[in-house]
Amino acid sequence: MALPSKERRNFYLFIILVLTHLILLSIQVPLNQDNPLIKQAFLAIVTPVQARLSWLWQGMESLWTDYVFLRKVRSENQRLEAENLLLRQENLILRQILEKLEKEVEIKERLSQLTSPLVVASVIGSDAGNIFQSLILNRGSQHGIKADMTVLDPEGNLVGRVIGPVLRWSCRVQLITDEASGTAVITSSRGISGVLRGDGRGRCYLDYVLVTSPEVSPGEEIITSGLDGLYPAGIRVGRIISVSVENSLFKKIEVDPFFQINGLRQVAIIRFDLNRL
Repeated sequence: MALPSKERRNFYLFIILVLTHLILLSIQVPLNQDNPLIKQAFLAIVTPVQARLSWLWQGMESLWTDYVFLRKVRSENQRLEAENLLLRQENLILRQILEKLEKEVEIKERLSQLTSPLVVASVIGSDAGNIFQSLILNRGSQHGIKADMTVLDPEGNLVGRVIGPVLRWSCRVQLITDEASGTAVITSSRGISGVLRGDGRGRCYLDYVLVTSPEVSPGEEIITSGLDGLYPAGIRVGRIISVSVENSLFKKIEVDPFFQINGLRQVAIIRFDLNRL
């Protein structure tokens, strides 16, 4: 006998409520002593996400640690480069002084004057019109820098001289490749003297060498003579790359300077006059 529609609806509702109750009870039935089914389902969803986030965090932490380490290594390398440059230049200067001195008493007296004879400076700029004319250094009058002090590269090669005005925290250096520069030099092998002038393009010319002078050849080194009173004698300047005679009283001698403007980051400034020692 069929149930009335109202009773049938109540019967179906009862069945649905019973099934719902059984399902909720089954969810709460523990699969083991610690983890109910609903907890395991939650962990199954969350755990992979958590693992991926943990992996990303560890990767970012590792990158940051490596970055900090590399910054420290770079800073330490720059400090060691500056110390190495300073020691090499001091060694060069002391050797030149000792070659000029004879008596032990005189040596001790002169060396006592050489407290901090060198200042290491960084290149912070160049001439806006021509990079072969001048450089700007981060050392000035506050560091004892004055006009006409000699500037060397890390290998002890001549770069140029400090020119005025010298500011408190910076100074300008006229390069030997500047067209307005002039440096008294000699050839290291034959002692032929002349004046080195820049061409404004990174090269130099050795002027005032008579065609009747002893022969000079490509490959010979040029060093300072000290006769101009600007630079100490014996500093390496460059190498002759060509020699020609063009119906003139003087030979045309092209010189490639040893110092290289490209990549020049640090220099040494000599804070005293070697010619007066």
